[in-house]
Amino acid sequence: MNVSVHAAGSWRRIFGTLALAVLLEQLPWSGWALIARPDFVLVGVLFWALHQPTRVGFATAFFLGLLADFQDGAVFGQHAIAYVIGVYLVLYLRLRLLQFDPSRQAAQMFPILLGVQFAVLLIGWLAVNPPTGLGILIPVLSSTVLWYLVALFVRLLHGKGAQDRA
Repeated sequence: MNVSVHAAGSWRRIFGTLALAVLLEQLPWSGWALIARPDFVLVGVLFWALHQPTRVGFATAFFLGLLADFQDGAVFGQHAIAYVIGVYLVLYLRLRLLQFDPSRQAAQMFPILLGVQFAVLLIGWLAVNPPTGLGILIPVLSSTVLWYLVALFVRLLHGKGAQDRA
């Protein structure tokens, strides 16, 4: 197979999933669905930073974080800084995360996602428009469940099954 064709297909997958994540953020969420909505863009950026670290890194996280700030009407740079912190943590723990099955991977991602949301909370707190409460931390649980489902889907897609086979 031609390497350039494989590289172009990989870029299309990355761009397609990140575009889908941005579009999912645009859906008209309301009520508890809005509070419990996972951060699709963050999960997408962290997933691709884990699996394609040479293509998705700090610059992509910063750009998509600025886009998330623009979408949410948040302080400009609030999500961008937090997303870069999340990518740094994922790249730091990359080899460890890739060894785990989906449930353990999601358990390892929970503190990273929580740290990113704490960074968003802290930056918003220090800025002009502080968040009104700790409700910003609720999406961490749904983002962790989303990470588990995506990791399980990728594992099943590659034919490894849901259980570890030694």
